[in-house]
Amino acid sequence: MNAKKSPIFASLLLALSLSGPVVALEAHHDHAVPVTKTTASQPVIQSPVAARFDLKVNEMQTDWYLWREADSIETANAAVGQNDIWHRVRGNEYNYRRVFHNDQRVVDYTAGEIKTRHAEPDWSKLASVISPQLLQELKRGASKTLFGQKAVRYTGKVGGQSIDLWWLEQAQLPASLKMTRTGQRMTLALKELHSKAPAAWPRATEERIADYGQIDAADFGDMESDPFVARILAQDGHSHTH
Repeated sequence: MNAKKSPIFASLLLALSLSGPVVALEAHHDHAVPVTKTTASQPVIQSPVAARFDLKVNEMQTDWYLWREADSIETANAAVGQNDIWHRVRGNEYNYRRVFHNDQRVVDYTAGEIKTRHAEPDWSKLASVISPQLLQELKRGASKTLFGQKAVRYTGKVGGQSIDLWWLEQAQLPASLKMTRTGQRMTLALKELHSKAPAAWPRATEERIADYGQIDAADFGDMESDPFVARILAQDGHSHTH
């Protein structure tokens, strides 16, 4: 499997490129854009943060959360009821966990499984929502203070989509992002930014998911008769072969 053809390893539920299917914030239309591998020439150091965004994709709206730590990145989409968690084990090795709260199921992808699928993530994009490559393609403009730090405006047109971004240089996160193309619109607006998240935020703690059923993604091929597995495979837009 090629990571560029597999949406499940995008992790983020943001349509950061509207050239593909628009993100639908419904459980049965959970698409996102594939990520690409980061390289050694893109060193990015992000400080630990917890952020809550307002995410709108066309007419759909939801709270979208990001928890960023040194070796883990977790996101949560309130409308979908899903958390995605990446852990960096070492170097370019990662574990990936998808938590489906409505189904009370957890799907784990080991570092070996991710390597087999050639689906290592772009860590800098996971951690900052915006990839360094995208920033390089946009025009840097005015600056102002947002959330107590310097924010710089970036604008431009990439891949047929118009982009308007206010970028927090210290937090390395978007304060606001608007991406539009004909008939499609996505906006992301930062609402809260903390060094430590409020306890009420919907993180997939071990305590919260203790009673959830756990599945190793490597076992999908033997579980296609399971309605949950069949649905996940179908919504990810691919079928599993042995």
